[in-house]
Amino acid sequence: MKKQVLVIEDDPVIAEMISIILEMQGFHVISLADTGWAREKLEEEEIDMVLLDLNLEGADEDGQSFCAYIKSQDDLKHIPVILVSANIDIEQIKKECGADDLIKKPFDMDHFVNILNSQFDIAA
Repeated sequence: MKKQVLVIEDDPVIAEMISIILEMQGFHVISLADTGWAREKLEEEEIDMVLLDLNLEGADEDGQSFCAYIKSQDDLKHIPVILVSANIDIEQIKKECGADDLIKKPFDMDHFVNILNSQFDIAA
């Protein structure tokens, strides 16, 4: 069964690009632009990883608080969360919200794939 990745990204071009890369690597992708819908998916679906943008325009909450929410829930905290952002404070934000890793935008595709694979090796 394919690993299922939840992508939360408000920029449709970036969301599509990330989804294509993930699908090329054999993952099943659920792509959303809002944390409200993402909470529902986390409750309904078996999610293996979350790729999360920090700055979500028009979303219920930003990526940092949504990451902290995931990591505070006993039934969700095992899910690796990777922050994907151009935010210059991403390293500090990763520590504060408990994210498992980060990918800085713009990103190199090989680096992106290596980060994903390393997280699945850790989670296995």
